Amino acid sequence: MRTRTFILCLLALCLSTIRGYASGLGDFRVNARFLTDRMAFELHLNSNQYNDLYEINYDFLCNIGPYVSGIAVADTRAMDAYYRYLDERNDDLRWVLSQAEYVRFIDIEYFFRPIYAINNVCYLRVYKIYPNRTHFYFGPPRHYLTYRGGHCRSHFGGVSYYRRNYPARYHHPVYSRPCRISPQMRPHDFAGPRPGNRPPQKPNWKPTPRPDRRPVSVGSPNYRPPQHSGHKPQARPPQNPHKNPGFKPQERPPRRPEVSPDKMRPKQIREKSNMKEKERKSLSKRL
Repeated sequence: MRTRTFILCLLALCLSTIRGYASGLGDFRVNARFLTDRMAFELHLNSNQYNDLYEINYDFLCNIGPYVSGIAVADTRAMDAYYRYLDERNDDLRWVLSQAEYVRFIDIEYFFRPIYAINNVCYLRVYKIYPNRTHFYFGPPRHYLTYRGGHCRSHFGGVSYYRRNYPARYHHPVYSRPCRISPQMRPHDFAGPRPGNRPPQKPNWKPTPRPDRRPVSVGSPNYRPPQHSGHKPQARPPQNPHKNPGFKPQERPPRRPEVSPDKMRPKQIREKSNMKEKERKSLSKRL
């Protein structure tokens, strides 16, 4: 009898452990205890609130466990389920926390919206503020290893268990305003993957529009350069005129033509006149 009881207890513990590790966030119990421990520390909660808060956080993490992979990639169906369970969790906390404690709870982002995703991975925001995951301010809750979702809304027809038991357990004023998460918070919680190392773009930058068709390359056959209306292309001269069949080179004169006196310089004109006088004198002597 004892052996059977021991085996059944061991099997139940294994099943709860497997269920706890089914999420990409890690162990449900460890995450629920860590989140509850920090909330009790900052909000100054008593032991009854601490135990009930652990149940609420545990039920919330178990409910969103099947949707974590979809939440990480911003799947619409998964995000709708996440925010539905988050609103139920925040509504249950209204009956556990006093009005003043609940107002402080709303102002703390890593308590009010505990999960975010970046680069297709989900994380708990509380770990960004408290990176030491092995330190706890309080001991484990009273039913840390035995609670398996017995007070979840699914067991009470969608009605909050803590609202039904509030008059017998608590007597503080309840926060009465709506506590649903605004849809505008979705891009802030579940942003897409971060871009790589790209250069910063100007605020009014627009990409260059693509052409309707690919331009024709110059070397392709049947290519004709675009012609503007009203302007005819000028005929290009032949690059090598010697290859033309009707080309005849111009004949050079036998000697350089003498420069006319008008185009000669004054000094050259004087020298030529002196030479003519010498020739005239030599001719007169011969005669």
